[in-house]
Amino acid sequence: MTRKAASSMTQALTRSLLVGLTVLWLAGVLGSGVVLKRLIDRQSDDALQESALVLMSLVRQTDDLLVTAAALGERTPLPDNTEARERFAYQIRDASGRILLKSHNAVPELHDMPLQEGMVDVGEWRVVTLYDPGKARYLQVADPLAERRDALLTSLLWLTGPLAVLLAFATFIVFRASRTLAQHVQRTANALSRQDPQALGLLPLDGVVTEMKPAVEATNRLLSRLAEAFEAERSFTYNSAHELRTPIAAALAQAQLLAANAQASALGAQADALVGALSRLARIVERLLALARAEGAAPLASEWVDLGRVVQLTVDEFQRSPALRGRRILAEATPLRVRGDFDAVGLAVRNLVENAIVHGVGGTTIRVGCAAAPEGAILTVIDDGPGVRSDELGSLVKRFARGKNAAGGGAGLGLSIVDTLARRMGAKLDLRSPGEGQRGGFEARLTWPAQPQARRPGRGTAKDARPPRKTAAGGAGWRNSATRIH
Repeated sequence: MTRKAASSMTQALTRSLLVGLTVLWLAGVLGSGVVLKRLIDRQSDDALQESALVLMSLVRQTDDLLVTAAALGERTPLPDNTEARERFAYQIRDASGRILLKSHNAVPELHDMPLQEGMVDVGEWRVVTLYDPGKARYLQVADPLAERRDALLTSLLWLTGPLAVLLAFATFIVFRASRTLAQHVQRTANALSRQDPQALGLLPLDGVVTEMKPAVEATNRLLSRLAEAFEAERSFTYNSAHELRTPIAAALAQAQLLAANAQASALGAQADALVGALSRLARIVERLLALARAEGAAPLASEWVDLGRVVQLTVDEFQRSPALRGRRILAEATPLRVRGDFDAVGLAVRNLVENAIVHGVGGTTIRVGCAAAPEGAILTVIDDGPGVRSDELGSLVKRFARGKNAAGGGAGLGLSIVDTLARRMGAKLDLRSPGEGQRGGFEARLTWPAQPQARRPGRGTAKDARPPRKTAAGGAGWRNSATRIH
């Protein structure tokens, strides 16, 4: 896109300039050609008229045409290179049209010319006719038109040659200038594309050409308004969920106490239902907090994260979860590093596993694995549950979206949180049902683009393979942590 868009603008500007200048150039050449032709014809006609007058003065001086012929050199053998020097042809005729004397280069088409004073074009010749009333004779002098055309062509070549070079140079200059401007636009577009969509920042104005600064400043003002709107929305979600968490936890504790005391009474079933409803409400609040943190304005860290270690820790945490209901959860991870935020990666993996546990009811096994592939590092969470319809996969990453036949009581926020975190880390979330190589079930796949590895994992520092932090509630740090996910 980037390159194609820039090239199209450059080509359009260059093409427009080339066409415009070419049209002006051709119009100028045609106009100059008309003017030059008139000048050459005028000068040539003047020279022809002057030559005819000189010959006429010579003819009038003698009655003997043999003397005239000798004076004009017609009875003397001509040198071999005379043809190269001779230009005019002439002939002298009486009143009846009979040729009395003619030059050796006079062509037959001049013999039948009308005896009328003036200038006319005869074939390839321009002929002037003069009348000598004293001797009743006509002098006709002819100038070849080919020489005039040669002179016009030579003049046009010398005129258009430098203009063609100037046109090419002007086209090159405009192409270079437009390409430079397009490169500035491309750099601005690249800077905008690198902006974290959840942490909109201002575009730099350093190095931006004067013509582009108004557009960049307008974009910065728009980004500022968008950032304020996003921050207001995130703050409302976060504050609302945070304020609800404490009263819901207190109500849940009271409901659990009530249920424990009412087991032997008729209110036991209603108390259990109340505990279940409050537990689900507490999970929704926790997910809203996680979503607000995932969409936080603070940029995520970019560090090497041991993806295999995160997978193993997540699987170990859920091994004893009662929500499995007899199913198995297996880790199929290999040592693999990706660039991202450690807490964000952990939160994404945890949400994918919880999604498989909640909606994969009816299956037997949940597989969590990571491996390197030609397209990059891939993390997969696969369950053999009921799965979803293929036409519903695209909508599952939307907030509060669930499959029509989804099992369990999820809130429809887990995959939205994962998709948000993936985009912020430069990864991509793909959903498939059935999973690859399976007849049924559901597969969630996170793909990090291929990147050079700093060093092989296994003996990394504590930062590279740190365990998940624990919270006051006893869960993993990437579930409720506010340290990285703001």
